[in-house]
Amino acid sequence: MKDFFIQGLEIIGIPYSDAQLDKLLAFYEELSVWNKKAGFLKAEGRSLVVKHFFDSLAGYPLLLKMNFNTIADIGTGAGFPGIPLSIFFPDKLFTLVERSGKKVSFLNNCKFLFSLDNVLIEESELEDVKNVFDAVMFRAFRNFAEYYKAISNIADPKGFLFSYKGRSAEIEAEMRAAGITLFKAEKITVPFLEEERHIVIKKKENIILI
Repeated sequence: MKDFFIQGLEIIGIPYSDAQLDKLLAFYEELSVWNKKAGFLKAEGRSLVVKHFFDSLAGYPLLLKMNFNTIADIGTGAGFPGIPLSIFFPDKLFTLVERSGKKVSFLNNCKFLFSLDNVLIEESELEDVKNVFDAVMFRAFRNFAEYYKAISNIADPKGFLFSYKGRSAEIEAEMRAAGITLFKAEKITVPFLEEERHIVIKKKENIILI
């Protein structure tokens, strides 16, 4: 599996150290064990790597261009996209927000095992998050139109939203439903995945980015 991870990182264009690669592999191994017991994700093996690890990391090149120090991952679930990205952004502080106690236990275990010192875990509903962040990201999080205001409320006035989405037609429908007109949808390449994927970037102060 190590060679497969290396292939993916090179396709995305992520520079990595041996320590970072080892941490990514260790997270994969730990998740694979917990997934068999708890059924967090409906994928395993290479499918798990492609649909969750590579999909999360495909946002790296765009996030690298953004100005932020703190970022919240809302509805992180088993740690996506937050944990893989935190490994390659060691100087940024990631707060993983998750309402499931079982998943929070898993995340805390990973934070301890792999010395994820730039990761904070918050067991909370989105609506109960009190802190404000430079950036807020989410992936497969509930109904966007319904929760857009709550998501936007925890972003700094000069911050941005960074959301993982699928097909462009669906993105446009979601944005219209949420009353959003100014946004940037960037197509991303997820290694070994044929499905259409985008990152939607929305600046809090209504300025289109990039």
